[in-house]
Amino acid sequence: MNTSRILAWLLVIWLLGSCAYLQGVSKQDQLLQSLKNKPLQYTVKHLIERDSYFVYGRLSGAASVTDRNPLAIAALSDKYQKNEIVDINHLGKVGSYYGLNLPAGKYRLLVLEDKNQDGIYRETEVVGQHPLDIQALSDQWKVVGDVDIRLDDSIISTLPELAIPVAELATAQSSLFYPRGTIRSLEDPIFSKQMATLGMYDPAAFLENAPMMFYALEEDTFYKVPVIFVHGIGGIPNEFRQIIDGLDRRRYKPWFFYYPSGMDLNQLAEMFYEIFLSGNVVQKGTFDMAIVAHSMGGLVVREALNRYLGNGKENSVRLFVSIASPFGGLVSARSAVEHAPLVLPAWRDLSPTATFIQQLFRKPLPASVKQYLIYSYRNKGGRGDSDGIVPVYSQLAMTAKGKIAGQYGFQATHTGILQDADAVETVIELVARVKNIFPEEHLNYLTRGGFAVPLDSSYTMLEKHMIQSAGLYLRALATGDLKPMPFNSHFLAVIQGSDTPVNPAETAWLKFRKDFPDLARRQ
Repeated sequence: MNTSRILAWLLVIWLLGSCAYLQGVSKQDQLLQSLKNKPLQYTVKHLIERDSYFVYGRLSGAASVTDRNPLAIAALSDKYQKNEIVDINHLGKVGSYYGLNLPAGKYRLLVLEDKNQDGIYRETEVVGQHPLDIQALSDQWKVVGDVDIRLDDSIISTLPELAIPVAELATAQSSLFYPRGTIRSLEDPIFSKQMATLGMYDPAAFLENAPMMFYALEEDTFYKVPVIFVHGIGGIPNEFRQIIDGLDRRRYKPWFFYYPSGMDLNQLAEMFYEIFLSGNVVQKGTFDMAIVAHSMGGLVVREALNRYLGNGKENSVRLFVSIASPFGGLVSARSAVEHAPLVLPAWRDLSPTATFIQQLFRKPLPASVKQYLIYSYRNKGGRGDSDGIVPVYSQLAMTAKGKIAGQYGFQATHTGILQDADAVETVIELVARVKNIFPEEHLNYLTRGGFAVPLDSSYTMLEKHMIQSAGLYLRALATGDLKPMPFNSHFLAVIQGSDTPVNPAETAWLKFRKDFPDLARRQ
């Protein structure tokens, strides 16, 4: 029996002997029995071998509906039980995106606002609704996008009595730019290994706790380059801590694609494309993006890059660093598919003979993308070697399939490579090649912040943010203390009166200069 076959059998034995896996098998059996005794769409959603769909859209309209009260988006079905609540997202935010995870069927999507702040969503607190037929709208990737809901607090509900508790998550940290609850620390319980395991064996339960899949460590800042971190199967953002700690955080901002890793890889790739690349969710920005992906995450990203349309609306990716990614698939995954009683959709896609692996390099990378491949090994790094999980030949399959900018090998285990000092230093150096357009002198002013003064209601929230977070930078430009760059020309034309303002920085400074003339002058 050859080495790869032995590794395959060892992995299957390990899977079948792990508590989490055995609990997953038991839970799936219980769900099947429950579906037989009392059919519910909620139960169907949790069956790992049944299709479920990612549904996303934006909440808009109704100036009277604000973020002062908790908002939730609920999906109701009549398929098995009248007004069954199949999924609910407690992170609603006006002007931002929501996400739901639903099996095929017809739904009423309701936006609920806790108007009286009694901790209960009731039928009289519906401020938005939308019919949805997933069977009619879904595509082959099982993602249903652009399901936008216009809010209207004058809706007269025809629902029977509702009493849905407001979740504690509804009070999660808010953001001017991101969906509610997406700013987290690396120590947040949502990023625990228990949650990651849940994402393997019960993706629906994972998405009930972490429905957005986009996360950040700080409020958005317009002058930083996004670096998107993508974990592998059973992985968490905290695994990238040493790389993140080494980044120049004045120039780069970490983002995370945090997803249920047991799911279908095509579906996950489509969601990665929609969230980060399409320009539909994360709006097209000034900077090129960098992506750092470990293990299976590299496959998700590579497939997402196949979805590029080149339509001018998409975000630009400059750098893609894959780390210990099984681009040639895993024989162990094929053995698990053939022998395990519970088969994760991700395993099917990881098999070397799977359509996903066979078609992964069907398109070249977009012209803007430079990919660097980092591989790990235990012994001498030959093609027959492995890092304990992924054979070297599978990690290097990319070199035979498509053009890469460079490759680096390190003697480390599959997960240990993320803590290997030399590998970490290499990733940080590669990310540093994605240049920030702001020179050092400008960054020095930007990182100093702004003015902690009371601003009245004539300022929008974005204008207040600009004064409070970047006011010193705006003043330095306006007074000539800072040599302007070409991209500052319109701001200078506005404050000199030769052009009209078009963004919050410009309108904010005009108001601030009038209201606080002493602070606006050269100091």
